[in-house]
Amino acid sequence: MDDNLLDKAARQKQLFAGIFDRSAPTYDHVGPSFFTHYGQGLVDFAQIKPDAHVLDIATGRGAALFPAAEAVGRHGYVVGIDLAEMMVKETLQEVRHRKLKNVIVEQMDAENLRFPEESFHYVLCGFALFFFPQLDQALAEIRRVLKPLGCLAVSTWEKFEDERWSWYDKLVESFLPPVAEEPKDKSTQAPAPQLDTAASMKAVLEQAGFIEVQSRSEQLEVVYQSDEEWWSVQWSHGGRSVLEKIEATSGVDGLKRFKKAAFERLSYIKEGDGIRSAWPAIYTSARKPGLS
Repeated sequence: MDDNLLDKAARQKQLFAGIFDRSAPTYDHVGPSFFTHYGQGLVDFAQIKPDAHVLDIATGRGAALFPAAEAVGRHGYVVGIDLAEMMVKETLQEVRHRKLKNVIVEQMDAENLRFPEESFHYVLCGFALFFFPQLDQALAEIRRVLKPLGCLAVSTWEKFEDERWSWYDKLVESFLPPVAEEPKDKSTQAPAPQLDTAASMKAVLEQAGFIEVQSRSEQLEVVYQSDEEWWSVQWSHGGRSVLEKIEATSGVDGLKRFKKAAFERLSYIKEGDGIRSAWPAIYTSARKPGLS
């Protein structure tokens, strides 16, 4: 790969690791636990068998890691990896608190897995494929560490327009300077693959050499109990990057104005039980081809 693209990928990884380092203390631990919900759903979808060896990529705070550990039982084991150091530290602390002997958590790059070939029966990856600057490299590594006919199971956000929240992106844009157009360059990386439909997921995984691709959709609607709970959740996951950009470009006062404007709009969509938001996802599984 072109050196400029490699440098850009390295910068992206550093940026994402920083965002999730800062998110780690509250990630899925404030407000509705939608990652925990979908983590259990991903493990159920993968149909993980007892005694299996499982790798959970971008493990976060263990949304899929802990259900996978329960599924494999004491004679199986699960390895969770994450690029963000603080995610690893927080999740390791939870592993020790639960006294789990069949779980390992390490800081590692999904595009450079430090495991021998054919190490795992299952590889899980919840809501992270779209963060990999070199997705083809990550998928090649996953294929390498899977056993023949081993299963990859991933979750991605499904393409969906929730009209109740159509104002949010527009409000964000109004607080940020216009995005400058990057100069055209022959070495520019190809557009990021689409991962938000079952058809696009099938195309991406088949191109990466996987077989028997299957998908299922699920839409979870969460309820934030208050404006402040919603605000806390925005800081607890990757969405905090938007808030950090607003603060960096408009200062603390600008962030306060954004929060006030957002709360004003929340008042129009608030219902009797709180503020509702739909989080639609796609589970997709595929297999590594068997021995020829």
